[in-house]
Amino acid sequence: MQLSSQVQQALTYIGSIEVNDNINPWEKGRAFYEKFIPLAGEKEAVFKVEDIRIQGAADQIRLRIYRPSGRDNLPVIVYFHGGWFNSGDLETHDTPLRRLSNLSLAVVIAVDYRLAPEHPFPAGLNDGIIALEWLFENAAAINVNPNKVSLAGDSAGGALVATLTGKFATKINCQLLIYPVTDCSLETGSWEMFKDGPLLDAKSGAQAWRWYLSKADDCFNPDAVPLLQTSFCGLPPTFIATAEYDPLRDEGIMYGEKLKQNGVSITELTYDGMIHGFFQMGGVIDQSAALMDDMVRFYTQHSA
Repeated sequence: MQLSSQVQQALTYIGSIEVNDNINPWEKGRAFYEKFIPLAGEKEAVFKVEDIRIQGAADQIRLRIYRPSGRDNLPVIVYFHGGWFNSGDLETHDTPLRRLSNLSLAVVIAVDYRLAPEHPFPAGLNDGIIALEWLFENAAAINVNPNKVSLAGDSAGGALVATLTGKFATKINCQLLIYPVTDCSLETGSWEMFKDGPLLDAKSGAQAWRWYLSKADDCFNPDAVPLLQTSFCGLPPTFIATAEYDPLRDEGIMYGEKLKQNGVSITELTYDGMIHGFFQMGGVIDQSAALMDDMVRFYTQHSA
């Protein structure tokens, strides 16, 4: 495994992070993940950033709306953050989403869905359904184009997007999946190769799935585990990014192959020398900008 100086720098920073040990393991994980934020670099100015709340099934769901300009009827990218279903929020992905909005010229709506283990599957997925239903019902009120809606997400957020795209297929222009979680077995070749990292490891991965899938039969539910999906009717063009040194690499590639075999238009890119999470490391790793450019190029081609 040949790690570049930039990747080494990011891993050294992550290895230096300290958090309070006297809290629950999932709270410790969230605090640890929050401290990744400086790796993303400087925050870009955006024409307008607005935090709102909408009514969820049990509580309110926070949304952050990024507007790249004052133009009317702009297209929309709805974004679901990563964090192994138990970490991440509006802040962990704020920096790259500002850039995504500016480069894509689209309104980006980030969804702060509920997290495991307090809220296991399907709580986060249900929040996503509610957020999308709200968007289509209120598009005129928030001045966006309901006919130009795309979905995007990284890691666990990619798993949510894969399921949500299937449920709203006729209304989604394209989906962008960044090193998506698609398989709960942790038995692929890349999981064996990188079971001890870098960044992700098999022990924490197994724990994340246990927290997320609270019922034994949830691991057989295609809404929770995208690689189990069997219905691909009407799925829009799909962008899948994977990282060479990521244990999730093979399951992302396998999911893309399954979509391709079922007639879905796929653009699949593997980023050499990269590790999981590099989308959020643009302040240190140059390939983060390359990924962003590739995403925006694909989005622009398929969002008309």
